[in-house]
Amino acid sequence: MTMRSESMTTAPAAATRIQGVYPQKQKDLYMQRIKILGGRIEWPQWRKVIELAVRYAGGSPLHVTTRQDIELHSVRGDDIAAVQQGLAEAGLPIFGAGGDSVRNITVCAGGGLCEGGFDLLPVAQLVQDYLEQQPTIRHLPRKFKISFSGCGKACAKPWLNDLGFLVQPDGRFTLIGAGSLGPRPALGIRLGVNLSAEDILPICLAAIELFDQQGDRENRRRARLRHVRERLGDEAFKAEFNRRIEEVKGRGTWPRIALTPVRTPIQQQCRLQLPNGDLTPDQARRLADRAEAADALLRLDLEHGAVLCGPRPVQLPDDLAVMTRAPVIVACPGCATCPHGLADCRATADRIREAFSSRDLSGVRISISGCPNHCAQSAVAQIGLVGMVRTVKGQPAPHYRLFTNGGNGTNEKLASPSAIFPADDVAGAIEGLFRKT
Repeated sequence: MTMRSESMTTAPAAATRIQGVYPQKQKDLYMQRIKILGGRIEWPQWRKVIELAVRYAGGSPLHVTTRQDIELHSVRGDDIAAVQQGLAEAGLPIFGAGGDSVRNITVCAGGGLCEGGFDLLPVAQLVQDYLEQQPTIRHLPRKFKISFSGCGKACAKPWLNDLGFLVQPDGRFTLIGAGSLGPRPALGIRLGVNLSAEDILPICLAAIELFDQQGDRENRRRARLRHVRERLGDEAFKAEFNRRIEEVKGRGTWPRIALTPVRTPIQQQCRLQLPNGDLTPDQARRLADRAEAADALLRLDLEHGAVLCGPRPVQLPDDLAVMTRAPVIVACPGCATCPHGLADCRATADRIREAFSSRDLSGVRISISGCPNHCAQSAVAQIGLVGMVRTVKGQPAPHYRLFTNGGNGTNEKLASPSAIFPADDVAGAIEGLFRKT
């Protein structure tokens, strides 16, 4: 989510973007983003976030993002420092949760759950620890995103990232890179195959150094790694990238990384589709109570989902159990809090859920973005909606542009843009798609 700029002379001292703090459209209210590496969070940490939401965010919901972060919204400026202190006490990081740095490293939620796949969280942890020692990541031209997918399903959406590592059945890697969305989406390209795990750290460092030195620091609209690729051309970019990887490898020795395929999977008990990515503090607390009673672990996925896994079923209360049967609808906050939002994405998602409550939407993914930045990944969605404004009878009115048939970031397929319709007509527009299929 992109927020408006604000002078650091008026923002609280702790409110820096690299620490995950962004001003909301409401005066003196902020969003605090929390990095959850690979979506893995312990229950005591989860409960600490709930406590902070109640005490400092006016009881606002915990918001789970499409990069496995958690956001607290509507935090007063004077309370930012206290929130950050509480997160530090719980071992929850905020450095790199926003700003021009390496963002939260994502890992598919199925790691350890899929037989024959690989749990790549330890590799992601190694990469995060190593990169956070590099001064370069504190002043990159723009954000830098890394993902790890533990099998061929590519659930961590490598084509949307600056670097997307996709493990092969033999434990080696395919590298997808230099992709991003934003107002002019362009997915990544294959940068390597049959790469060893030991190549991962040199690859990450080489990519970041290339980005640091050749990224555009004047025009933020063209400041991602993929813009370096577009400027150089694919082949010249790959040649320069590979040259830098070999140069980095030659600087010293690199740690060996042992990967073992999953032989005895952890049992996934259920997955909750959080409505608009949100859980109220009360719901979050009751989820923890029931899950801990069943010795279940929590994993946050990349589509507003919470996965519970463990040795036995989790007995959920009715209002949480219904989320295990909910359709996959991903919605950014839109104009509710974001100054760039042109449409109320949460209200739109609620209308869709209500209109199609009696229809089986399993297997359908709907993404709703409040503006052309595609924060909900509408540009790669099976059904994507992107907010815009049109003038109707002399007055601005929220509309959506429809996108269809994207590959969800698991392959190189962008969604195709088509009709534009008023926000109030969203259910009819989606119904029209179903009639065509």
